Amino acid sequence: MASSICNLLLLLALQDGASGPQKVSGQILRPGIRKMDPVARVWVVLHRVGPDAAAPLDSLQSDAAGRYSFTYARTGSDEAVYFVSASHNGIAYFTPPLHEHEVKGEEAEITVFDTTSKRVPISVRGHHVVVSAVDGRAERLITEVFELSNDSSVTKVAASEDAAGATWATVMTAGGRDFTVSEGDFPSAAVKFGDGKVALLAPIAPGIKQVSFSYKMPASAFPISLPITELTGIYEVLIEEKTGGVSAPQVKEVEAVTVDQRSFRRFLGNDLPRNSIAVITLPAPKRAVHPGYLVGLTLVLGGAMIFALARALKRG
Repeated sequence: MASSICNLLLLLALQDGASGPQKVSGQILRPGIRKMDPVARVWVVLHRVGPDAAAPLDSLQSDAAGRYSFTYARTGSDEAVYFVSASHNGIAYFTPPLHEHEVKGEEAEITVFDTTSKRVPISVRGHHVVVSAVDGRAERLITEVFELSNDSSVTKVAASEDAAGATWATVMTAGGRDFTVSEGDFPSAAVKFGDGKVALLAPIAPGIKQVSFSYKMPASAFPISLPITELTGIYEVLIEEKTGGVSAPQVKEVEAVTVDQRSFRRFLGNDLPRNSIAVITLPAPKRAVHPGYLVGLTLVLGGAMIFALARALKRG
């Protein structure tokens, strides 16, 4: 009995904590010459995003030591996400989602960076390619995922709205069509397709970010060549096919993987040199039978059956 009462009291305490006042206290920092420096008078906003509504809840400017603090209540949908943003030089930076009753220290710190449109090296830590099985239109869906790393202390911004001034760009695979942006760290409006290039126009802050896009390729177009324009840390190709293969410098087939009950052969390599090529070879699609041929075949077989039936009746 006592145990049941204790459990009930604990449950009520947890429920009260979830619905009671929440607090987040943090600091806005920027890389300095020898250490992280506080940033004063930065606008800081507390956000709530949920399936029922999305809106800022509160805002303030950081104090002279770069500090901020919000007290708030969780309302509405249990699926709502709460987080804090800080804007510096026109770029917004965010905390992770706020899960605890009180968030402080490193979890509430926001690091902001100065910006530049000058050349900042953006390295490719990973390049992942997923080639799906042939669909009913004799096409394959290809998804490419790039893990981009800005190892500097500044946020790179686009110098212009084309590939030449983009924060990062790569080559579109020849023969592909219906290019679309997939899930990643950048909105679809920040990625442009054209003139044989995939151009990212969004700012790239220091750290690792992911950009992903998909396109369709006729199954008859294989083998296809994928250009590797930059030194690539990890190169991975998944193909949803029992035959075929991938040829690229330092890439070998490894153990297959299963994703969403779909089996993929896996090819993996490290430190692929820039200006190299990956060739993906897959079997040609099975030729579909032309409907006219089926109609003709049906008429011929039908005529033969009628002729055989007539002969049998005549004998009878």
